[in-house]
Amino acid sequence: MSFGDTLIEEDGFGFVPRLPGTELEKSREIVRRYTLTNKHKASVRLISWGASIQSIKVPNRDGKLADVVLGFDNMDGYLKNRYMGSIIDRVANCISGSMMHLDNVIYPLSINDRAGKDRLNGGTVVFDNTNWQSQIVNNRVVMSHLSQRYSQGYSSDVLTQIKYTWTDDNQLHINIRATSTSSTPVNITNYCLFNLAGHGTGSKELKKHILTVNADSWICMDVKNKLPNIICPVDGTECELRLPAQLNQRRLYDIPGGGYNHNLCVNSPSCWCYRFHARILHPTSGRFLEIYSNNPGLQVYTGNELPHQYIYPPDLKDHEWGNHKNAQINFWKSTKEITKKKATEVYGKEGVPYRRHGGFALSPQNYPNVGNINFPSCMLHPGKMYTHDMTYKFGVLFEE
Repeated sequence: MSFGDTLIEEDGFGFVPRLPGTELEKSREIVRRYTLTNKHKASVRLISWGASIQSIKVPNRDGKLADVVLGFDNMDGYLKNRYMGSIIDRVANCISGSMMHLDNVIYPLSINDRAGKDRLNGGTVVFDNTNWQSQIVNNRVVMSHLSQRYSQGYSSDVLTQIKYTWTDDNQLHINIRATSTSSTPVNITNYCLFNLAGHGTGSKELKKHILTVNADSWICMDVKNKLPNIICPVDGTECELRLPAQLNQRRLYDIPGGGYNHNLCVNSPSCWCYRFHARILHPTSGRFLEIYSNNPGLQVYTGNELPHQYIYPPDLKDHEWGNHKNAQINFWKSTKEITKKKATEVYGKEGVPYRRHGGFALSPQNYPNVGNINFPSCMLHPGKMYTHDMTYKFGVLFEE
């Protein structure tokens, strides 16, 4: 891992109000930006707001650089839109019922899902919408944040440190460490939306991506409780991604909800060993991305919740749907649901509108619904350290 020649530049990205209760709370604090450039001129931009990835520029097979991360040019975009490139805490994914049972004590947690029942991705005011302390240390960018006891209902202080390293072979290493003052669940990851054709190329290019996931099973819904509780084999399901699968419209609309938002169980001799999770390729540009992590799960998401102001037709005409009747039904059902909603555009970098299926996320993490005793434990105890090492490895596939 060579990163000694990486150039890191620091500047300001914007300002945010200081949190209530702090000194000088009426003043504003600066959001810092760090640009990491390796010897091949590929670069990563990080901002201290949410410890987020704001930009990654990597070459295609012709050597042309493009920004492959969905994000914003200023703080206004990040204040209006959560989770874009940020760190997700304290417990990524969902906690059913927003109730945490710990040492015979029930802790009510804040509710933030649309149905008003569960807790998603940490809560309301958490890691992704906090300005982290940040600095440059030994050619790396290090960010830290103290989440205080009873924040969002959790029973412990948690101190978290994120270390970003950008190497000469276009690997972004993200090393996450956390400690706590009492027992508490912890499941921290990075949530970044990518499009390997370029951040603004939209669903047309996403549908060309080819995805492979190293997983024989996935977390499926308990129909009775409507919770992700059951480990099921991927055989014969939409989560059969062990062989390369194109993310075309027929595949996405064959899934209820119009795309992937699934947690897959990554194959490994041990739940917590560092290993290959997934690979996704954009054949036209030749760019590919590989995911590595020491966590047991991978959340696969295809931008289903991005705005859908216009209804794009499926890849296939009516007579070409063949045996994919579910795809046809789900497409028209999704179309009707979308037309009922008021269109709300999300304008990203360079003023580009980000719309449904305009990007994908591959986020390594523990399994969802932390209360399930059959899943790997995510409890962090005093005196122990939470460790999550993950890597985004970019490369180019050259034509023969």
